[in-house]
Amino acid sequence: MSFRHKTARVRRTLALLTLLASTTWLGATFASPAAAAQLGQYFPIPNSLSISGAPRDSLLKLQSKWLQNGLDNLKKARAEAEAALEKAKSGAADQLAAAEENVKKLDGMIAETEEELALSENNDSSHEIQRERKRKLMLHLNQWINELNRLATEQMKIAILKDGAEAMTAQNRNYQLSEQADNLEKAKTDPSIIDWAAK
Repeated sequence: MSFRHKTARVRRTLALLTLLASTTWLGATFASPAAAAQLGQYFPIPNSLSISGAPRDSLLKLQSKWLQNGLDNLKKARAEAEAALEKAKSGAADQLAAAEENVKKLDGMIAETEEELALSENNDSSHEIQRERKRKLMLHLNQWINELNRLATEQMKIAILKDGAEAMTAQNRNYQLSEQADNLEKAKTDPSIIDWAAK
């Protein structure tokens, strides 16, 4: 196969990967009920997403750790927002209103995250509680999978556009991220997840 044909094939593969990642992300954004915790500034993707033992128990532990980390970030931001509010009290009215709104927004996010964290650790036998607990875990799990796939696609782009050690590093990172996403996807089909609050 010539280099030109090989490059064209790789580009087609990359375009397909990008399309699939975008479609998955859009589906998750518009089809899923909103969760308090969303990947972003306060809830970065976990550094470790390794699964050991029963997938349900392992994923619940990962989720609780992720929520607690996000809650800590929110509380830190809340303290900074409170300081900014005090400073804004001696400034313009619009600055004061914006600072007050920011504190109010963070208070709401903190309350929602505390509720979500409590739910993630709730072992009550109630079917309704466990069904909601499972729903929230699936929402978060799908966010992680989508983000891992997005990051893997970015690394694939780098691997195609770069040469030498940089391309090899990106290729290896793409493999690691893709493997993590695949492992999480497989965990969703484990009996400990499938049978949980199924009826």
